[in-house]
Amino acid sequence: MKPAAKRPHGKRSDRRLVRNRKALLAAAELLIARKGVDRVTVDEITATADLAKGTFYNYFKDKESIAREAALLARHEVEAKVRIAQAAVDDPAERFVTGMSVFLRTAAEEPNRAGVIAQMYGQWLHPKARGNVALGRDLENGYRCGRFSSSAPPAAVVLTVGVVQAGMTRVIALADWRAAQSLAVELCSFVLSALGVRWNEAQTISARTVARVFAADWRTK
Repeated sequence: MKPAAKRPHGKRSDRRLVRNRKALLAAAELLIARKGVDRVTVDEITATADLAKGTFYNYFKDKESIAREAALLARHEVEAKVRIAQAAVDDPAERFVTGMSVFLRTAAEEPNRAGVIAQMYGQWLHPKARGNVALGRDLENGYRCGRFSSSAPPAAVVLTVGVVQAGMTRVIALADWRAAQSLAVELCSFVLSALGVRWNEAQTISARTVARVFAADWRTK
């Protein structure tokens, strides 16, 4: 008598679920960055991911939900680089522009990733929004230490998110490393000044920080 056929291992099914979800998110990121969320369809996402349309709804409710998830995932991955870049930095002002610089560098070297973050920026305009934990902590640090004095934290979140979103969009359009670096220095200086740091000091901190971040090699981290 032949032994009963073995059932597919449960982990194989789990791996397929993870693989399908990653494929859908990667497709959404690519298409949203290229076309804008309003012009992308679920059909295009599933075709790019090489999956059936019905599979999409096993993971996401609609196009907006996958766009939000793709942007949040991309932002988390960039923030992992922010944490590396901030590791040895104590000054709250320098830590703050380090974060800005990493996002702007990402736009220069990973335009699809930055593009989906920039296009979905509206979900981070509220200080308590998912994804704003690190930004809020850096701002609170700056106010507590007296490095920041101008504007209230909620307005500072809107200012920072707006400037970084516009900056990433502009860096993608520039498609030039040196121009991106110069723009990053100007934007970081502007935001630090708006937060109460003296202009000359804001420029010095921003130039030093942007140079360091743009020179970093994340592959060794």
